[in-house]
Amino acid sequence: MELAGRTFYRWLEWPARLALVSALWILGVLAGAVVVGIAPSTLAAHKVISSSPDAPAWSTFWSGWREWLGRGQIVLGLPLATVWVLGFYLTMARQTVVAVPLSLVLLGYLVTLWLLPAVAVVGESRRTTAIWILTIHVAWRRPVVPVAAAIALVAAGAGAWYVVPAALLFAPATAALGAVLVSSRLLTRDSPDLTRSGQPAR
Repeated sequence: MELAGRTFYRWLEWPARLALVSALWILGVLAGAVVVGIAPSTLAAHKVISSSPDAPAWSTFWSGWREWLGRGQIVLGLPLATVWVLGFYLTMARQTVVAVPLSLVLLGYLVTLWLLPAVAVVGESRRTTAIWILTIHVAWRRPVVPVAAAIALVAAGAGAWYVVPAALLFAPATAALGAVLVSSRLLTRDSPDLTRSGQPAR
């Protein structure tokens, strides 16, 4: 009975923790003048979500933010920048025969980017290219799981917008939590070993 009580209170702590992580993400983005702050803030938020609930969110976030400030621009910032390129080509290709396939490519790319920070945090000792390849492996080895989870998150966000707009303040942390849960499920035994350092990170 005591164990069940502790588990129940653990679940009650999560809404507050998610709100705190979202607030930290916003502060981290502002601290990096938005453009430079998005990548380290996102990676740091995933680090907090992945860590033990007993770990202090504030210090865990900012240590992760500093750690990813430089390298995060390559690991996550560069892929995020390419979304604008794909979006530009999609805009130019609207009402043409390539509009539908290009839209599918963009949607698949966004799903992969959603999982990228969670994989990067787990495999941070790996090279950047190895993290990208591993993310593709995790995302598309069993595509039904990440696609279904992404659709559920988008639907929840749309519902929050129409029902309780303030719930969108939880969006950064909720997206991170979803990515961590999905990626941890898909990191099966036949996935490349994330705990192996391999070559030094670049």
